[in-house]
Amino acid sequence: MLPLLLAGGAYIAPITTTQSSTAAVDMYNHTLRGERILASEVVCRGRWGTPMLPDGKGGYSLISPINPEFIALSLIQPPKTSGTPFRPAVTVSVPVIE
Repeated sequence: MLPLLLAGGAYIAPITTTQSSTAAVDMYNHTLRGERILASEVVCRGRWGTPMLPDGKGGYSLISPINPEFIALSLIQPPKTSGTPFRPAVTVSVPVIE
């Protein structure tokens, strides 16, 4: 079958697929330091999709070293910390204007 190039730039051609196995494939990313990390452990990404890892100081860094303990704490929503949960001390009532 001859491939067909349409005016809009679409490319139509035979698609080849491989047989998928029942096991999931591990996908990896690389940090700027060149360390390999599982894609499921990437906490967030930079503007260009670069994996960002927690730096242990309450922030995220492009060049922080891989620390599984920081990643485990960052992947839990909301972030799991050793501190007490925040609870407002006073409730504020808003007056209703009629």
